[in-house]
Amino acid sequence: MIFVSKVKETHVKSSFVGALWRKLSEYLGLSEYEAKLYVSLIEVGQATARKLSVFSGVPRTKVYAVLKRLIDMGLVTEIPGEPRRFLPVPPSIALKSYLQTYRDITQNLSSLISTLEEALKRAKTQEKLRQGSIWTINGKQNIFRKIHEMLINAKRSVYIITNGNGLILLFRMFSKLLDELASRSVKIKIITTNEQSSKYLIKELKYLYDVRVFDFQFPLLVLYVDHEQLLMSYIQSESNSQKYEDEAVFSNNPVLRRLIWAQIVNYG
Repeated sequence: MIFVSKVKETHVKSSFVGALWRKLSEYLGLSEYEAKLYVSLIEVGQATARKLSVFSGVPRTKVYAVLKRLIDMGLVTEIPGEPRRFLPVPPSIALKSYLQTYRDITQNLSSLISTLEEALKRAKTQEKLRQGSIWTINGKQNIFRKIHEMLINAKRSVYIITNGNGLILLFRMFSKLLDELASRSVKIKIITTNEQSSKYLIKELKYLYDVRVFDFQFPLLVLYVDHEQLLMSYIQSESNSQKYEDEAVFSNNPVLRRLIWAQIVNYG
C-alpha cells in the first residue's frame, strides 16, 4: 500500500515538472535534465538523488553529475549527511542574475530600437527632400485655380511678392478670400513695387495686412503659403497684348522653397 501511494504522488507531481521544465530550459539555457531536477526540487522542497530520479524522470546514473552542475550554478545546495540530500536555492535568489541579464538585454534592445528609429526618420527626411516636385501650369484660368486652391487651404501664413499690376489683378480675383484668411488669423504679408497704378490699393491694403513697398522691378507674382507651397507666375495684365502665354511654376520642393524664402527675407 505504501508503494502504490508513492507511485500516485509521483505521477501527479511529475505533471508539474513536465509543465515547467521546458520554459526554464528555454529562458535560462539549462539542459533538459538540469531543468527537470531544479523544478522537481522546487516541488518537493528537498530530496535525495534517488527520490529526485523517480520524481523527475532523470536517469539515476545521471542525477549526481547534473546536481553538481546545478550546485556550481548556484541553483542547488547540498545538505550534509547520509543519505545526501539536496535543497533548491529560492528562485528569487537563484534566478536574480538571470533576471538582471534579461533586464539589461531589454534596455539595450530599447536603446537599439531608438537608434534605428532615428536612422529611419533621417532616411525618410532625405527621401522627402528627394521627392519634392515641380509642376508647370499654363493658361491664366489654370493659374487662378491653383492660386485659389493654395489660398483656401492656407492655415498659417501667406506671403505675396508682385508688382503693381499683379497686385491689382490678385485682389480683383481673391480679395474676399484673403479677407477670410485674415479673419482666421492667417498671417498675410505683401511685398510690392512702388507704382502709380496701385497707389490707392496699397493705401487701403495697409489697413488690413502687413504691406511693404519697395522701388524694384519685379515682373512676377510669387505666392508662398504655409512655408510649404510656392507658386511663381508671369500673368499679363488684360490691357497688354497677348505676346506670351501666361505661365506659372508650382513646387513643394523644400530646397527651392528655402531659396525663395531667402529672397523674401531680403526683400522684406
